[in-house]
Amino acid sequence: MRLVVATNFDDSLIEQVKGYPVTHVFGSHQRTLTGHGRASFLLPEVSERRFKEHLDVVHGAKIKFLYTMNTATLHGREYSREFVERLRREIETLVNLGVDGFVVALPFLIKLIKDEHPDLEVSVSSYARVYNIREVENFVSLGANTIILHEDDNRNFKLLNSLQRFRGKVDLELIANNSCLWGCVYRRTHDLISSLASSQDSVNFWFEYPILFCATDVRNDIANIIRMRWIRPEDLSFYETLGIDRFKIAGRNKKTEWLVRAVKAYSERRYQGNLLDIVSYPQGRATPRVVERVGGPKDYDVLKEVYVDNSKFPPKWLTFFRHNDCETRSCEDCGYCDAVARNVITVEGRPLGELKLGKVEVPLELIQRFGGHGEAQ
Repeated sequence: MRLVVATNFDDSLIEQVKGYPVTHVFGSHQRTLTGHGRASFLLPEVSERRFKEHLDVVHGAKIKFLYTMNTATLHGREYSREFVERLRREIETLVNLGVDGFVVALPFLIKLIKDEHPDLEVSVSSYARVYNIREVENFVSLGANTIILHEDDNRNFKLLNSLQRFRGKVDLELIANNSCLWGCVYRRTHDLISSLASSQDSVNFWFEYPILFCATDVRNDIANIIRMRWIRPEDLSFYETLGIDRFKIAGRNKKTEWLVRAVKAYSERRYQGNLLDIVSYPQGRATPRVVERVGGPKDYDVLKEVYVDNSKFPPKWLTFFRHNDCETRSCEDCGYCDAVARNVITVEGRPLGELKLGKVEVPLELIQRFGGHGEAQ
């Protein structure tokens, strides 16, 4: 097992996780020239001096540091000679500081980095949305060292099995604790919003509105939590038998206690409690608070009361996905995740089957209030 863990730039995080199989941490400054995969307002502000101090702590623990440059777009600035020269200088500065590699999503950035630093480690971000074997082949030909697969790949065992042919050619990495919706139609927009919110000269806003759409889908069908492609600590062996032993622990915006709990759970392959304690879950953590702040409805408060009892999953519950083709079979026709949800989820202490919630619509009128300081614009 190899864990690639988000850092919040708290040195005590490194001290507490260095005894676990953590090989890499990843992170960045709040706002960068390119932008990256987390909105700046979610991350700690890190000075150049603080960045270098933390980097030294990471290296002192025999852990590598990957700098996240995984924007989903450069907004066409690839055409600007001035921008590209600034980008080259930024890469050189980071390399000279001692970063061990980069996480990127764009082929342009892979080539730019590899042409100057062929031995530097480059991971292809999940923002590249690698979803088939041809895309893996193409990124390998570009020089990628690691490919972080699309979250939706986590239960596509037909694809994962086919990727065994790449053993020894490229590392494959899976995100263990993300809570993106299965088949999320808001994901591309969210990628772009996050990239915009973390780049220099961005527009001013403080909440990524696609999460509101996502939370609405979860609020209207709590079983969507089971459809999400997180990986339980107990299920890591399913992937290791396929030759995948590198797992990402997301959470650059999380507190140290939260990150350590997640690392411990996955390292020990066991977690007793609410699975949402180690899964990102902004739908239930951020959305109710944000909606309240801008004077929105109370419809999302119920998401704070969801409990996914990790001890109640059948030991081989994931085996179903080895045979079911989620890519071509409707969730409505299947019903498997609904059945699992009824067994493992309670809301406000009551079985999910007793929950009677009317459907709600996305409150579009709130989105403009997420600009500035939270007032209606």
